[in-house]
Parts: sequence; structure tokens; C-alpha cells
Amino acid sequence: MADSNRDNASGVRRLGFGVSGPHGSPLVRPEATVAMIMQAFALGVRVFDTAPAYGNGEAERRLGEALARLPPYEPIVSTKVGLKTSGLMKRAQEFDPESVRKSIEGSLQRLRRSRVDWLFLHGPPPEALTDALLKTLVDLKFKGDIGEIGICARDHALDAALTTGQFSLFMTPVHIGLEPHELTRLERLRAAGELIGIETLAPAKRRFPAPVSAGATWQLARSLLGRGGPVPPTPMTVEEALNWALNEGGAHRAIMTTSRLDHLETNVYAVSNPVSGRLISG
Repeated sequence: MADSNRDNASGVRRLGFGVSGPHGSPLVRPEATVAMIMQAFALGVRVFDTAPAYGNGEAERRLGEALARLPPYEPIVSTKVGLKTSGLMKRAQEFDPESVRKSIEGSLQRLRRSRVDWLFLHGPPPEALTDALLKTLVDLKFKGDIGEIGICARDHALDAALTTGQFSLFMTPVHIGLEPHELTRLERLRAAGELIGIETLAPAKRRFPAPVSAGATWQLARSLLGRGGPVPPTPMTVEEALNWALNEGGAHRAIMTTSRLDHLETNVYAVSNPVSGRLISG
């Protein structure tokens, strides 16, 4: 599946850092999240993805604190709209134009930015992609509040997004455990824009990890609530899983998160030196 003609990044630049999960919770101290972002930037990571749904805006606030200390034009800042949550259990979808505009205003304030480089619809159902919503997104882009328009979803919402012709970024699971029709969909997404892989380390994760770090604790909590995601039948090492996503899986980039600096450094090294590197998750 992999075709390097559309790749606009290589090595560590194909790795994005997700300010999500434990980084929007009390499991990780705010200053530790900021230090993680700063270190990721120092190691060459340039894409930082978050969402207001992560900790009810807390993850965005932490990313904004770090961005205030970084060169203003180098990081690619990515956030989302449409999903609200106040914890692991409570979620609500708001994809009407007014809610989307208010969400962007709040995100810009928390991120301390005048513009979001990438804006994703966060898990919309296909029927949410109305003409009114698409017009709102185009208006926000024309106004300069957002750069590229994307969708973070799976299944038929991605097909609906493709038919509109308005999306240039597609964030979706990319791992060896996907069904054949899902792998075929990845090819279509890659041909239409930039394919950004999430859940790329799923083949290397355990369903119920030992809570030895904040990240593992967060994963364990999600698994106990039934939100751990599918576990692909083919077990892989973390290095094999990530490199499969970036090569055979065709992802232009992969978003990862961790709560430990040593794991971050090891993973970045593994992407830059895939032969000798050993990736670590959690």
C-alpha cells in the first residue's frame, strides 16, 4: 500500500505527539506534560495533536503553555471539534455550526494561538456532515482561524467525508488488525489527502496493562470501561507495529502519546533509526 510520492515528512517528522489521555487528567502533572512537549520538540517532533474533549480543555491548556515557550511558526498544532466530555463516562456530540464556532473560540484561547493549523471533526456520524457544517468549516478556513480541515473517525463517516471533497486530513486507526475493507479504505484516504494513523501501537498493547505508569493506568481504566479499542490478533513488538503503520499501512504520519520522557526519547530514536531502535509504549 505504501507510496512515498505524497510523503512530506521523513524520520521523526512522521511522528506526532498526542497531548491526550493522561495529559488531560490528574494522572500527569501539568508541568510534566509541558516538559514532555518541550522535549518532543527538541527531539524533532513538530506535530502536536489534542482536543477539548481531553480533560474538558485541560490538555489544550497544557499544550498552550508549552506553545508559548516554542517558536511560533514551527509546531503544527492540531485540535478537534464536536465531542465534549467531562470524564471517561460522559460524552456528547455537538456538530451544529454554532457549537463548532464556539468550540474553536475556546480552543484558540486555551492554545494561546490565533490559528489552528489542523482542525478535525472528532468522531462525527455520517449524518453530521451537513452542508451547514461544511460551510462553517470553509468560512473558518477563509477567516484564517483554521488551516487544513480533517476528520478523525472510522467506518462510514470517512466514506461520507471523502464524497464531500472538503477534507484533506484523515485521522483513523492504522494497524495490522484492520479488516480487508478497512485497509482498502486507507488506500482511498491516502490518495485523497494526508493519512494520519492513530492506534498504531494496538498490536503491541495488552488489553489490561499493568499500571506501572500514568499512561498504562489510563489505558487500564479505558479497558475496564470497554474503551480500550480492539486488540488485533497478530501480536507485534512496538517497533514492528509503528513501522508497519508508516510503511505497509501507508500512514503519512503516526500520532503517539506517552507519559514518560525516556519512552518518548526511545520511540523518537527508533523512528529515526528503525534498524537499531526499539520502541516503547506507555
